[in-house]
Amino acid sequence: MISPGWAAAFASPPVAMALAMMAAGASGTETRTPPRNTLNRRDKALPERKAAAKLQTFSSFQMPMETASNKPGSTLKDKAAAKAAALAAARDLERTAKIGSRRGLSAVAMATSGQRRSSGDIERAKRWNTSEAMSAAWVECLQSDDSKSVVGRDFSALSYKYVAVLVSCLALARNLQRAEMERQTLVDVLIRHRASTGLRAWRHLLHCLTEMGRLYGPFEHLCTPDRVFWKLDFTESSSRMRRFVKRNYKGCDHLGAAADYEDRKLLNTSAQSNEHNSEDANSSLTSTLPSSASVIMADAMSMNDRNVENEQLETDTTRSSVDDDQLQHSSAADQQSVKGSIGSRTSDICADRNLVRSTVLAPSYVPSEADERIIVELPSLMVRPLKVVRGTFQVTSKRINFIIDERSNDSNIDDAASTSGQCDQQDKDRSWLVSSLYQIYSRRYLLRRSALELFMVDRSNFFFDFADIDARKNAYRAIVHTKPPNLNDIFLATQRAEQILKRTQLMERWANWEINNFEYLMELNTLAGRSYNDITQYPVFPWVVADYKSRVLNLDDPLSYRDLSKPIGALNPERLKKFQERYSTFEDPIIPKFHYGSHYSSAGTVLYYLFRVEPFTTLSIQLQDGKFDHADRMFSDLSGTWDSVLEDMSDVKELVPEMFYLPEVFTNINGIDFGTTQLGGKLDSVELPPWAENHVDFVHKHRKALESEHVSAHLHEWIDLIFGYKQRGKEAIMANNVFFYITYEGTVDIDKITNPVDRRATQDQIAYFGQTPSQLLTVPHMKRKPLAEVLQLQTIFRNPSELKSYVLPHSDRCNVPASAMLVSNDSIVVVDVNAPAAHVALHQWQANTPDGQGTPFLFHHGRNSTNSTSGALMRIFKGSAGSAEDYGFPRAIAFAASAIRSSAVVAVTCDKEIITGGHVDGSLKLISLDGAKTIETASGHIAPVTCLALSPDSNYLVTGSRDTTVILWRIHQTGSSHKKNAQEPPPTTPTTPRSPLSGSTSTMSSLSETKRRRVEGPMHVMRGHLGEVTCCSVSPDLGLVASSSNATGILLHSLRTGRLIRRLDVDEAHAICLSSQGIILVWNGTKKTLSTFTVNGLPIANSVLLPFSGQVSCIEISTDGHFALFGTSLFNNYKCDNSTETGDHELGPNGTDDVSKNSEQSVHAPSICFVDLHTLKVFHTLKLAKGQDITAIALNKENTNLLVSTADKQLIVFTDPALSLKVVDQMLRLGWEGDGLLQ
Repeated sequence: MISPGWAAAFASPPVAMALAMMAAGASGTETRTPPRNTLNRRDKALPERKAAAKLQTFSSFQMPMETASNKPGSTLKDKAAAKAAALAAARDLERTAKIGSRRGLSAVAMATSGQRRSSGDIERAKRWNTSEAMSAAWVECLQSDDSKSVVGRDFSALSYKYVAVLVSCLALARNLQRAEMERQTLVDVLIRHRASTGLRAWRHLLHCLTEMGRLYGPFEHLCTPDRVFWKLDFTESSSRMRRFVKRNYKGCDHLGAAADYEDRKLLNTSAQSNEHNSEDANSSLTSTLPSSASVIMADAMSMNDRNVENEQLETDTTRSSVDDDQLQHSSAADQQSVKGSIGSRTSDICADRNLVRSTVLAPSYVPSEADERIIVELPSLMVRPLKVVRGTFQVTSKRINFIIDERSNDSNIDDAASTSGQCDQQDKDRSWLVSSLYQIYSRRYLLRRSALELFMVDRSNFFFDFADIDARKNAYRAIVHTKPPNLNDIFLATQRAEQILKRTQLMERWANWEINNFEYLMELNTLAGRSYNDITQYPVFPWVVADYKSRVLNLDDPLSYRDLSKPIGALNPERLKKFQERYSTFEDPIIPKFHYGSHYSSAGTVLYYLFRVEPFTTLSIQLQDGKFDHADRMFSDLSGTWDSVLEDMSDVKELVPEMFYLPEVFTNINGIDFGTTQLGGKLDSVELPPWAENHVDFVHKHRKALESEHVSAHLHEWIDLIFGYKQRGKEAIMANNVFFYITYEGTVDIDKITNPVDRRATQDQIAYFGQTPSQLLTVPHMKRKPLAEVLQLQTIFRNPSELKSYVLPHSDRCNVPASAMLVSNDSIVVVDVNAPAAHVALHQWQANTPDGQGTPFLFHHGRNSTNSTSGALMRIFKGSAGSAEDYGFPRAIAFAASAIRSSAVVAVTCDKEIITGGHVDGSLKLISLDGAKTIETASGHIAPVTCLALSPDSNYLVTGSRDTTVILWRIHQTGSSHKKNAQEPPPTTPTTPRSPLSGSTSTMSSLSETKRRRVEGPMHVMRGHLGEVTCCSVSPDLGLVASSSNATGILLHSLRTGRLIRRLDVDEAHAICLSSQGIILVWNGTKKTLSTFTVNGLPIANSVLLPFSGQVSCIEISTDGHFALFGTSLFNNYKCDNSTETGDHELGPNGTDDVSKNSEQSVHAPSICFVDLHTLKVFHTLKLAKGQDITAIALNKENTNLLVSTADKQLIVFTDPALSLKVVDQMLRLGWEGDGLLQ
């Protein structure tokens, strides 16, 4: 469209006038002058203006403007104004033309003056039209149904109606905006989650390749860092032991953290001469500059560590039945002060509680309305040893989520921690399936019972504080409302610790020796609110040994033990008198009397013992404001520490659990500079008592003292002091066991302290001066039975000299010689040496039940079974029939691979089913005893399985193959149900969120047993070997898979994640066994060597069997994990075709310098050898006749009967006949109840 301004610029006045009129739309018509009385016009022409307003205001919903403009009654105001402006412009242009076109800009300005005046008229007209349109819109809203004039009507009702319409529109717009914002937020979260997941997967791959030594291939030795740092792995065993240390990719040497570092630095600087300064600088530069390869390695390992929670992926955001994992807390860059972080945690949560929060979701899972709904959302704190993370605790119908509050954590939890701007670098959202929960405990946090601790089936646990009791109850009710399938009914009924103790019958189980002392103390600590997650409420254990001076520790001497009937402050009579005097003379109107101003367990006590191991090293530095304590005040000598707790008036500390199972707490495994003492000695590893050869030996003897008969007879007295009726009241006063009042539960109500300064001071005192555990008993604790009265502990290892041998009759009907056997309470399963195409037999038997004919057990041969597949065609596949098949034992159908030992590829489950490997197609077969039929076939290897091993509970199977891989399988049992109790989690699949099976785990758990595969897997494919895998072993209790190949040595993998943990420096292994005590037993058939290691690679013992011309054909580990049985043979059953070239390999955190000297001992063959796993000493031998080479051995569950298969087709039972008489006597006293087993 041409504007009037352009029209006025033309030189010809007639043309300009015509163009201006065309632009204005005048079309040469005339119009009337508008009437002056606007009010009367508005009243008379209201319907017409209403129609015009409709067309102008809501044009998008009406007819086109050109159609509407043809309607009668439309206004002509715009056209008249445009025509007038065009006429004026034409006159001005005509006058300009008379003046002349060569006058310049002044002439043009004079010519267009009229056009400029008409512009103002146009703008006024536009404003008038806008006002008219708005008036028409108001009239349309207020008077839509009738044509009555608005003048004189009640505008209040009309205004309310309009306001209601306006509010509804605004609400709709706001809801739409909120929905869009939530959608965008969710999309952003998912994008970030995908990015972080990919980054973690990339880092995980780099770490795995680095640990396997395959990241740089042949140049790996050039890229290995000079120092490797280690940290404590929070994975727990069934006894709640945290045995593992793992590689810390973010570790550092904390240079400069020693208290005297600056003084030593100045001293060294002043001692240097000026002429050597340049030479020293050059040499220092040369020694400290890393190689380019090391720099590349460091960059790869620390890639974007700020956004990822270290390298472990088992604690990812989604957990099916999980790890974590264990939570990881070892960032060296995290300098958050513990002292500053405790004071304001509670107030922050209370402030956030009043905020309106939108629904938040864990980024790894987006629930749909059809299958999941949110039950509760609460602001909470996740309490960890190193720090506290704020977030939202969310319970849905299927999951428990914790969503990090990034904004709050960015601003930090308190002001004192402002120096740590990266406190949340390692934090991420977490999610657990409700089905993975099996225990839930009410917890105190800063003396307020406002927290919950959740225990998962993978033995990970998490501590959440909700700031007040009501919020904790709401969270607990929401969890109970979801009805977790694995949660014991005890936790659904009550949260009171004393009630849980009573209902679980823990005390009775301990008194009957069903659980050991360590397990019982850990259970009591757990019930009483002690937690690994809260450093201020760490589990407490007693001092048990009092002799730290002797050369030999005599555990049979009562003087070697501490008096457990007295608190640690009352052991020294002279010091006790001072405590009693202070108690009697202390008078205060507010503070009650007390014996001890310090406590036996506090954050400082925990860090005193554990500061050598990360993350406690970092936490110790934080506690001391960036420095270690002075070296003279740190834990350096066991004897000196014991003297201090006996003499120092301010030292009454007890021990921590790690002192009884973790040797690494006594060694400086990371080479940290802790400073020097006043005598000039460098603080390094702990000085041990003379009776301990090394740190491993000390831990072994220390634990042995804890489990001794003397401690078992008096441990209940110490429990009364710490958890029982002597904790408070008159009994505590009489026992000299009164501590400062603020350490007791319920004495201080932190919510009633309104003064922030007083509240902060009280919280600091609670945190750093200790907290007394919750009281569990108000009556004396029961005593433990004498060991002689406990029949289930009268095993063959306790009195091996009393064993007698009994040869089962009719050996031709026993299906021997055997390659594998299972001894249950009522039967014996025998698999012959032809595996995988083996005969199977089932015999009836009952242990420790005399048959009345001089035999201390009952035995009946298995019935003959007619083999329906005994035709000629089947004999072609099975091979030639032997005596077993002639008798009628069924035989499995298999195509066996060559050069594979039958005993290495067969195992019998607790369901009395057989698993076989060694098939040419690389498969596994599950075979039933009924006709040796194949129940199921599983495939995972691309080459034949060369070895396999079952876990003791038959829940896990590990297989090794010629394809160099090791695969973990899950075996689903049907014949035996898993009893669900409060102490032992149900067996779970060790898959992690990053596993492709994690999504199917919850689905499969909901399927019926008939639809689920019996052999599930592969759960993990574990790599690292370079040759054929020769032997393997698995332990769910330790969470460990061990395997060996001649080309790589022994590799240890995590059962939960399938990740390589460590490589042991062993060239060759023909047998590997894992003990429940954390001992790895290795047999080298070539060198005739027995070796034992800890799970962290520390060597324990080494023994050479000389002279010995035979082999160890089979090994069996005792149930308690302290002993082993070796079956020896004269024939060599290790094939030479498995041997390959060997090489040197690295060990774990320690080298092999600590390996004890080889001890040589002679062993008879054939025989059964009883061996102590800690010393590898043969303490008893059952000799057999020549030709009776051992092919298989098996122990019953109680370890009271030993079954031996020999090469001359004999089946021999070794047992103590006196034990069967004791069992009969007990059964008679019980009214012959039970099934003849040990009661």
